[in-house]
Amino acid sequence: MNIIHLVKTLPRLVDDALAARLRVMPAVVLTGARQTGKSTLVEKLVPGGRRYRSLDDFDVRDAARRDPEALLGGDDPLTLDEVQREPGLMPAVKRAIDRDRRPGRFLLTGSANLLLMRQVSESLAGRASYLALWPMTRREQLGLGRAGRWDDLLGAPDDQWRDLLSAGDDPEEDWRALALRGGFPTPALELTRSGDRAIWFDGYVRTYLERDLQDLPRSARCPTSAA
Repeated sequence: MNIIHLVKTLPRLVDDALAARLRVMPAVVLTGARQTGKSTLVEKLVPGGRRYRSLDDFDVRDAARRDPEALLGGDDPLTLDEVQREPGLMPAVKRAIDRDRRPGRFLLTGSANLLLMRQVSESLAGRASYLALWPMTRREQLGLGRAGRWDDLLGAPDDQWRDLLSAGDDPEEDWRALALRGGFPTPALELTRSGDRAIWFDGYVRTYLERDLQDLPRSARCPTSAA
């Protein structure tokens, strides 16, 4: 089973919260670091009738810049991936929502926190719900779609904690090996050797240091306006 298919079959902790928000809000914004699985997660919803467009695609990005109304039009719900690549699209999303506030109309993803980007002058306040996708927890990697036993513990009397913990059926694992593996899907699920993971993480860090951080001064120079 390849990594893409494997990740698509694994439930994520955020699944239920994402579905609940799509039932209520006109827009849901899913943010998170690169390579946490945002695109894979939202693509799972496409067979349910959602259109999918990625702003990593130059043609889609050009359409977002030249004619955002046409890109956002149509009756089917729309997923826009990597929207931070064209921050000027957000005011058009706001206008589309104000014309038609159907729940779940837009699902937006971004590798940056859109609320903190100086280029983004529109926060979609009152129109969008924000969620963060974090790297995979150990129980997500095991296919359980959970983050630990805290919900169980906090929902039970103290005198039942020992029984709850002893009843756990999770396989034992050295925490140091787990920490070195991390929670990004590719090194956590696909790469089995520590040397291979080190190569992956080196490339990941260099991407942030050599490209993403260089974008920050340009972002800071962009003017902002009230949302």
